[in-house]
Amino acid sequence: MEWSIGQMVISKQGRDNGTVYAVMRVEDNFCFVADGRKTTYLKPKKKNVKHLQATHWVSAEIEETLQGGKIPTDAEIREFLNKHRSEN
Repeated sequence: MEWSIGQMVISKQGRDNGTVYAVMRVEDNFCFVADGRKTTYLKPKKKNVKHLQATHWVSAEIEETLQGGKIPTDAEIREFLNKHRSEN
């Protein structure tokens, strides 16, 4: 599975099971994810990719912001996740 920066994912394991996140960074078999509330871009959660379910939603705004070397705001992350949470 190819993971994309800005992609919406759902946790499948752990105490955060069912939580929706956006991918902030990918390293080997881990994704660093944030939800804009408890886990922010500055303090993302490290999740094994085996414990994540991918969705087809990708935020172009978050992806462009990160590739431009800037930090996405928590409000941008929350807005993206809230917009697509009910559609998943």
